[in-house]
Amino acid sequence: MNRIYHPWWLWEDYKYNFYNDIPPKGLTKKDCEIKYYKLLSNLNEFENYLNIIIREWKYSLEHNLSNENMNRIAYLGQACLARKYKIPSCFRSGFNLLNEKEQNSANNLAQIYLELWLNENN
Repeated sequence: MNRIYHPWWLWEDYKYNFYNDIPPKGLTKKDCEIKYYKLLSNLNEFENYLNIIIREWKYSLEHNLSNENMNRIAYLGQACLARKYKIPSCFRSGFNLLNEKEQNSANNLAQIYLELWLNENN
């Protein structure tokens, strides 16, 4: 797949606070990490948000998932967090609250959606 670029003002993830470095109002750093843990450990909810971003985020996904040099699996998890709570990706350390089995399950689910997106957009 060729790399696709879009200007930042079109990115849906930008509109959902993905690139900020402060928690949304009323949340602490720890709150954000716990919300990420809870989202990724609830595979039904995580899959729901994967479906949402696959349908809604044309520009962000083209821009990021066409980049084979980035961690696209991590991006999908962080994008779901931003879409659900407007929590920036810098609070991704909530992933480390998952045990190894939960991490593998979340990564495997994100991999399925990455492959789905690639097959539909290649």
